[in-house]
Amino acid sequence: MYRLVPAFLALLVVGHGALAHDKEIEGAEVGGIEAQPEAVCDAGAAQGFPCWNVDLLAWLPTGIFGAGHANDIWGWTDRRSGREYAMIGLRGGTAFVDVSDPAQPVYLGLLPTETLNSSWRDIKTYRDHAFIVSEAPGHGLQIFDLSALEGVVNPPVVFAPTLLYTGFGNSHNLALDEKTGIAYAVGTRTCAGGLHMVDVTRPQEPLFVGCFGDDGYTHDAQCVVYRGPDTDHTGREVCFNSNEDTLTVVDVTNKDAPRMLSRQGYAGSGYTHQGWLTDDHRYFLLGDELDELRNGHNVRTYVWDVADLEAPFVVGAYTGAQRSIGHNIAVIGNHVFEANYRSGLRVLRTGDLLGAELTEVAYFDTFPGRDGLAFSGAWGVYPFFESGVVVVSDINRGLFVLGPDLQAVPECSDGIDNDADGLTDHPEDPSCADAEGAAELPRNDVAIDVKPGNPHNFVNTFSPGVVPVAVLGSPSFDVTAVDPDTLRFGPGAAPAWPRRAIYRDVDADGDVDLFAWYGRRRSGLAQGAEKACLRWQTWDGTPYEGCDAIRTVRPDRDERKRRLLRWLLRFFRLGDRSHTSP
Repeated sequence: MYRLVPAFLALLVVGHGALAHDKEIEGAEVGGIEAQPEAVCDAGAAQGFPCWNVDLLAWLPTGIFGAGHANDIWGWTDRRSGREYAMIGLRGGTAFVDVSDPAQPVYLGLLPTETLNSSWRDIKTYRDHAFIVSEAPGHGLQIFDLSALEGVVNPPVVFAPTLLYTGFGNSHNLALDEKTGIAYAVGTRTCAGGLHMVDVTRPQEPLFVGCFGDDGYTHDAQCVVYRGPDTDHTGREVCFNSNEDTLTVVDVTNKDAPRMLSRQGYAGSGYTHQGWLTDDHRYFLLGDELDELRNGHNVRTYVWDVADLEAPFVVGAYTGAQRSIGHNIAVIGNHVFEANYRSGLRVLRTGDLLGAELTEVAYFDTFPGRDGLAFSGAWGVYPFFESGVVVVSDINRGLFVLGPDLQAVPECSDGIDNDADGLTDHPEDPSCADAEGAAELPRNDVAIDVKPGNPHNFVNTFSPGVVPVAVLGSPSFDVTAVDPDTLRFGPGAAPAWPRRAIYRDVDADGDVDLFAWYGRRRSGLAQGAEKACLRWQTWDGTPYEGCDAIRTVRPDRDERKRRLLRWLLRFFRLGDRSHTSP
């Protein structure tokens, strides 16, 4: 039985937002029609693919599926049997692959596209059903009962959808909150291109429940039951929308009246493509699909602080060593999995994200020998299998089944502050040899004092001006060894202003300190920051860093209103007096 949305949705049909990658497919399919065997990553390569800490478990070229170039990917685990399945989008439909034995994957069959072929297809799951959208005109939402995979006897077979929801035709992407069973189709010709909400808790009866289109076209979204630090919204259902040029945060708890909490752009944006929350919902890691092309830098990941859902901000960005375009991101714990087109799969580890601290710990290049700013190579990544297997879709080369070793680079030697406690890993620390690998040496090699003499370290992030900071000298550190030209303060790496420093004993301990001012806005310190760091080098090039706790403040809005009201009353009273006869 089909459950159609009300006819009035036809009135919501609007013009389609521009696709970021309207020339997505570049290059021919590669790899033939035979599955390629397992290969250990040895001496930087596995079966000709450049790699580091990632083994090739299997490779199924696009030719095996016979449905054209690949696009997005998702996965599903059958809780009854424990079997793991990959679902890879193709121009001609969706292929289902059993990867329970990752070295011998089994191609089970193809669910053909509902109407026409398309370079864009997206797949999500809720319990034991898959939900599939496409940019193909009139495609709708395919609903497929995944229990059919268990009964395939002579693969591959051709599957048929269990049901078709036709409340929209084309859709660019699909988000699905597995806690609530609400699917969010985005980039449709309904809801102004924004969130088209469908209740799929009963897959046999999908039900349209609401729209959000106040910010226009949404390219991708992640929707969750929020459990982050902004307690005003704990337990609310919130969508983090990549809206072409902004991160737009929407409370969708009330489907009849969704509410936009914030809409924020950022410097250097090209096309706000897709992102993923950290497990604690404190940060949102964002990939911009056109910034590399427009701005000329290497592949980049933007780190958003979303501790205040009504005022998210970019704390900084991680720029990789590869000349490629970033595409899709997924986060598990302290690891970030990125499908970055021509540089393939990149695995990053998070450190102190308030300082946008990330470092690469593994990779597998699915598009060898040809890094560059082009729309070919790795499209998507699914790293959520409990087995640790990671599957990657490559536009030209198909499905890669991979085995990353996330512990190959110990936390004690990755050079970042893994637990964001102000301490850093140090390879010379003898205790790093322990089994836990958790020992760290102080990151703050030298103490600093933000706003010397102020015990509270209040910083008004909404005010121009400067922040005084002192590098504190001690018997073990001579501040005259500091090269003042290398002083950089805050996430924005503000230089000393003006470019000079003063030597004086600010804490009256008998040791000379190095004192300088830094532009408050240039520093990049933002509302909610709990510490500020100063980095520098000594004359011999040795790097140092010191951090100090701060408290960011801003004028209370109500207090500002009261001040303004008092001023206006005073102004008008004075005005009245000026016109009063003596």
